[in-house]
Amino acid sequence: MIGKRRGYTLKTGMLCLAFLFFIACKKDQVLPSAGTEFQNSLESMVNNGILLQRYTKEKENYVFHFETADITVPEALLLNIQEQPDLWKTVVNFKDKTSLSLLSKGNSLDFIIKDKALNPSGYNPLSATVEVLLPGRGRVQVIVEGKPGTKGTITHLLSASNPRQVIPIFGLYANYNNQVDLVFTDMEGKERGRTRVQIQTAALDVKAFPTFETVVAQQDRMEPGVNLVSYPGESELDVSCPYMLDADGEVRWILQLKTSAKLQRLAASIGLKRMKNGNFLSGDGQDSRIVEIDMFGNLVKEWDLKKLGYTFHHEVTEASNGNFLITVSKSAARLLNGKSRINDHIIELNPLSGMVIKEWDLVNMLDSARYDHGGDLSGLNFSQTAGNWAHNNSIAEHGANFLATVRFQGITSFTRGGTMKWIISPHKGWAAAYQQNLLSPLDAQGNLITDARVISGEIAHPDFDWSWGPHTPVLMPNGNILVFDNGYNRHFKNVTLGSTNAHSRIVEYKVDELKRTVQQVWAYGESRGANGFSAALSGVQYLSKTGHVMFCPGMGVKTNKGLGGRVVEIDPKTNEVIYELEITAPSMSAFHRVTRMSVYPNNM
Repeated sequence: MIGKRRGYTLKTGMLCLAFLFFIACKKDQVLPSAGTEFQNSLESMVNNGILLQRYTKEKENYVFHFETADITVPEALLLNIQEQPDLWKTVVNFKDKTSLSLLSKGNSLDFIIKDKALNPSGYNPLSATVEVLLPGRGRVQVIVEGKPGTKGTITHLLSASNPRQVIPIFGLYANYNNQVDLVFTDMEGKERGRTRVQIQTAALDVKAFPTFETVVAQQDRMEPGVNLVSYPGESELDVSCPYMLDADGEVRWILQLKTSAKLQRLAASIGLKRMKNGNFLSGDGQDSRIVEIDMFGNLVKEWDLKKLGYTFHHEVTEASNGNFLITVSKSAARLLNGKSRINDHIIELNPLSGMVIKEWDLVNMLDSARYDHGGDLSGLNFSQTAGNWAHNNSIAEHGANFLATVRFQGITSFTRGGTMKWIISPHKGWAAAYQQNLLSPLDAQGNLITDARVISGEIAHPDFDWSWGPHTPVLMPNGNILVFDNGYNRHFKNVTLGSTNAHSRIVEYKVDELKRTVQQVWAYGESRGANGFSAALSGVQYLSKTGHVMFCPGMGVKTNKGLGGRVVEIDPKTNEVIYELEITAPSMSAFHRVTRMSVYPNNM
């Protein structure tokens, strides 16, 4: 009969549905009232990973209390409810023979662990993976417990939310039974429950490894994170061995790449830089390539510079547009006498196409005839020559322009079109055509310094000194420039490796482009003398959370146990040392750079 279905008229059936179904939601969530739509909405709770916290019986209805809403359904629709707390599930069986498995609060989460592997790549013995199968969608927070009596606990909330995940574990201690908590959370990171895994590691098997001595560690005042130390190995020709040290001087991450078929020759000339995607970017001085490496030490991608007509020198950085800025030597570049010139080109490489989209030749911007014939002739490739007249060692963005340190020429800013904006450098030796680009020094009161000897670089002023052999220009939030002043051949004297009357500094300069002036705002390091002197390498870092700065001389620095490097975190408001670490290395080089960072990248 038309108008009847299974013994009910359509009108009667609709009245029954209206009477039987109702849904009450909180937190502004409104759910539909039809039966199938109700089940779809309930299922959406499952699909969105929303946890059922509990359910209650109220008169002739059941109320399901989820993390974000309450859903009420008449008891008449339900066949039964089966609780499975060991699996974090509640199965709702309906009288129409359908069922839904709801993610619900349960007991132990030990069942989610399916497998674990220590050092899955073979190159990072302080890493592991744990495969989990969560009872539903949600995120996992990793907590690597610090050793008793330390503040070495490492915590990271992973971004993935699918039920099956392979959890990366970083920050393990060597030769230790590590306790790692895996916390099952909602999408915002609120804890639902946790389980613990134990991961036993072996002692590190590293030959010719540095030793460490913590001098100062005010851990409550330090910038959070660990120190990524870009250790070159036993020499510049050895395989790089980067590692991370926590505030207690414990190694918590390391890449041992000598067993890697693809990276066993890696000479990371400027160390590792964290990319926007969480991997590391580095230049390979041995094979003249740019490499992208993941946290486990796997080679993700590489770009061959030799095929493009260049060899790598010193620096690669990821620009804001995603391209790579690289300091290089151009294989075809020659002096007028036909001899090679090196370390005087910068390129911009598109990593997607692998093509060079921009090239800057420093000969077109700086005075290539300006060099000191009486400089260091140690034979260690530190000395300036006609062919190595510039020795570009760093490149960074400076707003729409670029900021570079050129070891033998100074600190420079230039436009994308290759126009020199200004140069921070002693005025001695520059040809007339370049005088307009040289900035004039100011004293602490903002007055021009008129002493010709200071301007030329022969002596320092009480309020000002130029930078000598500088590295690592950093653009600070206030627009000033932070730089590592190595002190190499300071004031045109033979000051190089082994000099006892030498010092390096970290310097903050304020540049006024309109007035063509430079003022020394702050400096640190002169009082450290040889205990902070590094004729080459080294770096600085501005620490954004505390406003502190890092002073990191990395080569030939005197330590209590020999030679190496020093990592010093300073409060520039008071010059107080917040953290200091001595690194004594088997060779003279302790590191190229040290960078304070979190163990896990933020987007992992």
